[in-house]
Amino acid sequence: MVDSDAVRAAIATQIAAFAEGGNDPGVRSVLVKTLHDPQFTVAHRADQVLPAASLAKMILGVALFEAGRRGEIDLDARVRIADLPGTMYPSVLQALDPETTVTVRELCGFALVTSDNPAAEYVRTVLGQDRIDSTIKGLQLNSTLFPAGFSEAELGPLGRANTTTAEDMLRLVEHIDRTPHLEPLRRYLVNYLRNDRIPSRLDDDVPVRHKTGSLRGVVNDAGIVLLPGAPVAMVFLTDGQSDNVRTAQEIGEFSERIVRIVAEAAAH
Repeated sequence: MVDSDAVRAAIATQIAAFAEGGNDPGVRSVLVKTLHDPQFTVAHRADQVLPAASLAKMILGVALFEAGRRGEIDLDARVRIADLPGTMYPSVLQALDPETTVTVRELCGFALVTSDNPAAEYVRTVLGQDRIDSTIKGLQLNSTLFPAGFSEAELGPLGRANTTTAEDMLRLVEHIDRTPHLEPLRRYLVNYLRNDRIPSRLDDDVPVRHKTGSLRGVVNDAGIVLLPGAPVAMVFLTDGQSDNVRTAQEIGEFSERIVRIVAEAAAH
């Protein structure tokens, strides 16, 4: 029989060590929840409001598929690549001919598989702020604000206006996990290409359905590690980090330790 108190204590030790962050003066918020029996949550500052960065793109995905389900937006409408907003940053869409057309559904996929900003900005424009706000309210993401987009002008300091908490991000990833008609989002997120955080030190055969977010000093990741028979949700939110690369590495290191604790407990 699993000693859930011992498992919880072991995870709490790892979270506390990550939260201390060495000599980094920044803020770190962490939430871990087992999604199998015994189910429990361990957290550090999970109600701290911090920049969401590109984690907010998951909200766009939920809002878009809900609007499509209601018949308000045609997810199969086609868009010319040439009509999408430009960007000075790398974009997978640059591999396509300007006259190529893709569907709105596919643009959502690009936004979540590659974190493509022009794709996300187009989806955001199609949705409009009212639908985005309504989705946030409907999901009870009570500490989340999403007023800014992913245009060039909004990727710097203005991007910090999009804020959330680890508690809200857990609620969001659990909603995506359990809602049948959001299967495309689950498929996009399990194929997400930026794997330098939660999945970075896990075995390649352990799928992770997740999304990262980054700004200067902000290193976030939120999702579900799909351990067979013992899935575990993880949310890491940070701000004021002096070295984004090092913080990303630490998220990977502590994620590996936490997953090992959960896996060993599930094996007994």
